[in-house]
Amino acid sequence: MRWLILLLPLAACAPGHRGHDEAKALIAARCAACHRVPGVPQATGRVGPSLDGIARQQIIAGFFPHDRPTMTRWVANAQTMLPGNAMPDTGLTPAQAAKVTDYLETLE
Repeated sequence: MRWLILLLPLAACAPGHRGHDEAKALIAARCAACHRVPGVPQATGRVGPSLDGIARQQIIAGFFPHDRPTMTRWVANAQTMLPGNAMPDTGLTPAQAAKVTDYLETLE
């Protein structure tokens, strides 16, 4: 039982947990003005679609198959992928976009 008590503080620092906190901060800073995102209180935008259930979507932006690499590219560089669409490039690095994608993939 003593070992379980020692592990509890470590669980709060686990990479997945920390990664979602960072993803939520990135979403609040770069996505919240346009999108509603569950779990991110600042994300109340109405310009773009709500991202609730995005993990179940089969198509991204009406054009691209929904898979992790495509979603990561879309999150970072939407204008490069589909010039003239309503979503701007976010300026996220590939690593930051991957963290945001990891979080979005939890939104079923």
